[in-house]
Amino acid sequence: MRINCLHGYFIFQELRIGQVSDFMSRFGLELVSVGPYYTFKDLESAPRYSLKGKTILGNVAKVNFEGEPWEVFQKNGLVYDFSKGLVVPITSVTQTTTIDQAGNKFLSPGLILPGSTTAGGQRVKEYSAWFSRDTLTFLYSEVGYV
Repeated sequence: MRINCLHGYFIFQELRIGQVSDFMSRFGLELVSVGPYYTFKDLESAPRYSLKGKTILGNVAKVNFEGEPWEVFQKNGLVYDFSKGLVVPITSVTQTTTIDQAGNKFLSPGLILPGSTTAGGQRVKEYSAWFSRDTLTFLYSEVGYV
């Protein structure tokens, strides 16, 4: 299964039938279909716009903006914290993560929480990954930092 975390908004794409179901069973995280992809249930109603000073997913918008949900997250400094089931400011995430280089790919022991910091102090804002249900591993091809 392919996983794209775009500025803290998640897009899951099945490469083989049953991968979404396996992922939900294994990790206890609910995914729902949103057009051509899946995302977390809590992001199903993510807005395509923000109005400065108005609430979006429990946060006060910083800017007026219209675009894709992940662009709205980026413009307002928000990420989805799947461990809490909440959209939060990226700067409020206090978790540290380990990302090891393995050739031209990266490995991490689990799904990286956007906003997490590395041992070197970099804050993760986005990534592309694959989850293998056969090996139960996450392989990252790209990791972007703030």
